[in-house]
Amino acid sequence: MNDPFAAPPNDLIDLARYRLDNPASREALVADAQQGLAASSCVVLPGFVRRDAIERMAAESTRLRPRAWRRDDAMTPYGPPVAGLPPGDPRAIATPLAMRTLAGDDFEASSDIVRLYRWDGLTRFIADVMGETELHRVFDPLFGCNVTILDEGDTHHWHFDSNDFVISLLLQSAESGGDFEFAPHIRSADDENHGAVAEVLRGGRDRVKTVRVEAGTLMMFCGKYSVHRVSPVKGTRPRMIALFSYDKRPDKMFSDATAARVFGRKRVTQLVAE
Repeated sequence: MNDPFAAPPNDLIDLARYRLDNPASREALVADAQQGLAASSCVVLPGFVRRDAIERMAAESTRLRPRAWRRDDAMTPYGPPVAGLPPGDPRAIATPLAMRTLAGDDFEASSDIVRLYRWDGLTRFIADVMGETELHRVFDPLFGCNVTILDEGDTHHWHFDSNDFVISLLLQSAESGGDFEFAPHIRSADDENHGAVAEVLRGGRDRVKTVRVEAGTLMMFCGKYSVHRVSPVKGTRPRMIALFSYDKRPDKMFSDATAARVFGRKRVTQLVAE
């Protein structure tokens, strides 16, 4: 089990604001985060990463941008559109997806982004918030931590996540647009609620919440039952966000087909098992 107080990287995390090195403060933060997830499926921790550190992370991602894979597509919340369905079925309603993605192995081990992701204390903190006795960083060298870059006009389509939760760190906000939008708990394990999902895809806003965060914000989101997207980016400053992936298994790998779709290539390196 990862040590929750293992050597906090105080050059990265604002430990004056988020006392993860203090048992009582950490316990209170975990409890607050759990309440937030239960209420709305989303928890936002502004200023989690220090300003100087987040600027370094954004600069590194900008430097590595030429390696990023470009995707332009249109997808439904469930995957590719399904033909032959009745009009208005959300499984046939596709929304645009346009972005660039840097894979985990594009970054050096000394990268600030990688250092934060591989801090055992963060893994244990996420596990405690999610109520997991054991959680591991994803073993896959492409998917463990990666960065998405959205330029002017780019957007992330309305979708559900296949995993239980996603952890993100905003590296750089857009001048405008690029907001995180979601409809919390719109479906359940017993009810897909296709009618309500279709209404969101058609532009309905009654169930949609909008979160606009600043660089340095760590966000925890349970998107398996909450449809969500990133609204189109406006302005010349790209929106850049790091995504941290975890799994209950220590050897989690994704298929080559998934790697090719997300990163445009198969994996070329392997990580050392934890």
